[in-house]
Amino acid sequence: MKYTFTIREKYPRITIIHHRSADGTLWATSKRRIMVNRGSGWVPAGKFPRSYPRDFFGWSRPTARAMRADKCNLYVNRPGNVLGIRGGWVYALRADSLQPLFPIQGDSVLHRSFSEDAQGNIYFGEYFMNPERRPVRIWRVAPDLKSWEVACELPGVRHVHGIHADPFDPGVFWATVGDFAGECFLVRTQDGFQSTQRFGDGSQIWRAVNLFFTKESVNWLTDSNLELNHACRMKRVDGTLEVGQDIDCSAWYGCTTREGLHVAFTTVEQGPGILSNQSSVLLSRDAFHWEKVAGFKKDFWRPVKVFKYGVISCPSGSLGLDELYLSGEGLVGLDGCSIRAEIQREQSSRD
Repeated sequence: MKYTFTIREKYPRITIIHHRSADGTLWATSKRRIMVNRGSGWVPAGKFPRSYPRDFFGWSRPTARAMRADKCNLYVNRPGNVLGIRGGWVYALRADSLQPLFPIQGDSVLHRSFSEDAQGNIYFGEYFMNPERRPVRIWRVAPDLKSWEVACELPGVRHVHGIHADPFDPGVFWATVGDFAGECFLVRTQDGFQSTQRFGDGSQIWRAVNLFFTKESVNWLTDSNLELNHACRMKRVDGTLEVGQDIDCSAWYGCTTREGLHVAFTTVEQGPGILSNQSSVLLSRDAFHWEKVAGFKKDFWRPVKVFKYGVISCPSGSLGLDELYLSGEGLVGLDGCSIRAEIQREQSSRD
């Protein structure tokens, strides 16, 4: 089955779209300014405090990329409370001002890496380079953002890539952790991280960022710049791993749309596992067999470790094929800006 990818709207001044609320409200950032769109255009809703020295360099895209000036997070829980992270601090957006809550290890976390339980408690894991391999914390923030605690600590890993709620197993969360040999696992909990169960052998085949869920399996595309990447799935019934098609780059972000189709985005990094100069938009009906529907070429700024990889991300919250919001960096036509795209099935003569 073939699909077409069309850009419907461009948002040149919206650096990252972070979250789509259930009512359709979009939450984004433009540099360090928080922006909200309730259907009638983007308006300011607050501003993160300055973080030095990187905010001295936010005046141009090359310098902003080199200094990671755009790095931050926004997440809105069921009660409608807005949590933000920037410069190693967690904030609550109250009225039009940001109240600092607590510091974390690392600057911010990966996009779409938050989850919440039925009560609105927010879970996220720390993401930082962690050369000393200190224990990495998973945090739980209360629904009103007025209290917080360490839900658990994970020893023996570099960092947490994301926390993912299992739509087929209420109350169950999965954490993806990495990065190197002996550090890559899926971590499952059914009691709010009071206890955990690890899946995998620590190798690169278990190195994942985003997870895609079906009734029968937990699925992912591997996130490795070190080895060839693959589509993978683990059977729920017995934990058996199945390795599928090759993927030409590492895969970081993705989502499952309201229509039940799965969308993934590859990242242009450096290393033997990176075989393409394009960040691809991939589509799947079963989260195991994937087809490419679009691609964005890596731009010319080098070296990429300084000026950023080619990355596509999407916001947390519910997304549809007609409103697939994407943000990008280091890509031709998608750097430091956002778009609304639409994916449509091509009509055949038999339709």
